[in-house]
Amino acid sequence: MSDDKTFVDIRDLTVTFTGGRKPVRAVSGVNLKVKRGEVVALIGESGSGKSVTLRSILRLHNPSRSKLEGQILVGDQDVVQLSNSDLSDFRGKVASMIFQEPMTCLNPVITVGQQIAESVRLHLGLDQSSANARALRALEQVEIPAAQQRFHEYPHQLSGGMRQRVMIAMAMVCEPRLLIADEPTTALDVTIQAQILNLMSRLQKDTGMAMLFITHNLGVVEIGRAHV
Repeated sequence: MSDDKTFVDIRDLTVTFTGGRKPVRAVSGVNLKVKRGEVVALIGESGSGKSVTLRSILRLHNPSRSKLEGQILVGDQDVVQLSNSDLSDFRGKVASMIFQEPMTCLNPVITVGQQIAESVRLHLGLDQSSANARALRALEQVEIPAAQQRFHEYPHQLSGGMRQRVMIAMAMVCEPRLLIADEPTTALDVTIQAQILNLMSRLQKDTGMAMLFITHNLGVVEIGRAHV
């Protein structure tokens, strides 16, 4: 790392997708640093490569259809060089992500509580009872009303704002040191956007984690800055 305060250091990152008739270079020569406990917004128009860049931190691109070049240093690890087993441990515990549309990310046939608990069991190795307790506590931390009841409900039974809170709970339940938020308020109305941004700001301050926030909306950035 370049200094003790830097937690994320992306150096000359290039991502090329190779699944089509010819390779497509989606991002080229990206450099980005985030300090420990810092919130950084990555702003750009749709299709500019924001999500491609930050999804690379978790190595979410299909390895048989993409090529990563450069370095992605998170803490003392170079993500590009991690083995599959180390990568599984890295996701959730070191870095986690809130995705853009909860209804496409949440499993419609599993209760939200069990989906969060499964993440706990996978990454922290807790038994079912302990994982359930931790998942319930995560729902309470993101201020979902009647959390005990919501634990047993399915995604379609929740409002858009509550589904987004579930996604935040799932991303934070294993207490990662880096949270990546990919347009987490796009599908919400302005009032709910402010509530979600306020919640994320409070959780970030409480935990001291670093945060990378993707958006194309300068208005969202201004709302977020008001809570930082």
